[in-house]
Amino acid sequence: MDFQLSDDHRMLQDSLRGILTRHSGDALWPALVEAGVPAALLTEDEGGFDGSGAAIALIFEEMGRAGVALPLTGTMIGAAAMAQAGRPAEDGAIVAFADAEPGTRYDRGVAIRAEGDRLTGRKTMIAGAEDATAIVVTTADALWLVQPGAEGLSMRGYPLIDGQRGADLELDATPALRLGGLADFGVVLSRGVLAHAALALGTITAAVDLTMDYLRTRKQFGQPLMSFQALAHRAADLAVEVEQARSAVVNLAGHLTDDTPLRDRHLQACKVTVGRVARLVAEEAIQLHGGIGMTEEYALAAMVRRLLAADAAMGDADWHLERFALGEPAWA
Repeated sequence: MDFQLSDDHRMLQDSLRGILTRHSGDALWPALVEAGVPAALLTEDEGGFDGSGAAIALIFEEMGRAGVALPLTGTMIGAAAMAQAGRPAEDGAIVAFADAEPGTRYDRGVAIRAEGDRLTGRKTMIAGAEDATAIVVTTADALWLVQPGAEGLSMRGYPLIDGQRGADLELDATPALRLGGLADFGVVLSRGVLAHAALALGTITAAVDLTMDYLRTRKQFGQPLMSFQALAHRAADLAVEVEQARSAVVNLAGHLTDDTPLRDRHLQACKVTVGRVARLVAEEAIQLHGGIGMTEEYALAAMVRRLLAADAAMGDADWHLERFALGEPAWA
């Protein structure tokens, strides 16, 4: 497996870093669309120009490092599923991916059911739903396309823990178009897991960098905290954990197109590894910062929230570890 960025991916990385530096707020999404970043997440058959695991990992790691809160993951999953079903989304459109259900762990089809071509039930914590031009909804065994203004659909918006806007959906015999079976979109859903893992990796890297800077500049007894051996050893352990998480993300990126059983094993291993490292880094970063690490105004607080959200998305580390141990598929 080649761990080096290609020239095209290095150019994409440089372009993305420039955009994330120059733009923020409402101006960021149009700038990303103009630069072709969402299109880089899709294959040529899906209306994009890349869609490789390397491009997905690169883009979302940079987004995580910059602390960007945009519904790019759901847009990638939804747009790819729609394109594969012959219903491509418009260029630059936000597509919401409605996967989680209230009152469940990560089981699908518990709080929502399909009756013919209509859906009834609830979905929760859907990033970008308020601004979406299309909503892709999961049931126990299929993906469905729902229009935001459809009959019987109601929406309640609220802020999410990672800084995005989310919403709960209530569907009452809402018209929907079946895109295909859940297993038919295994690669698409696996790309979503890679995106969340790469987002977490970028945030982990930012949190560790922030912690290292603090240990080098904060002084106690006239010496930088990093000069104390116990703290230096803990900092070194964090640096090792970052590389473990990076290896897991790179490994999944290189196996997205493998046969389903092998791909699922790499997917589950990645989610478990990155989830474990994310929690460890969050806890250690707070402890190594001391009191300031507990303050809401400090940058670390938002990083920790984003790490918790990334771990919970599309199955947390414990859920994927259980399925890995039992030899169960990722998408059944």
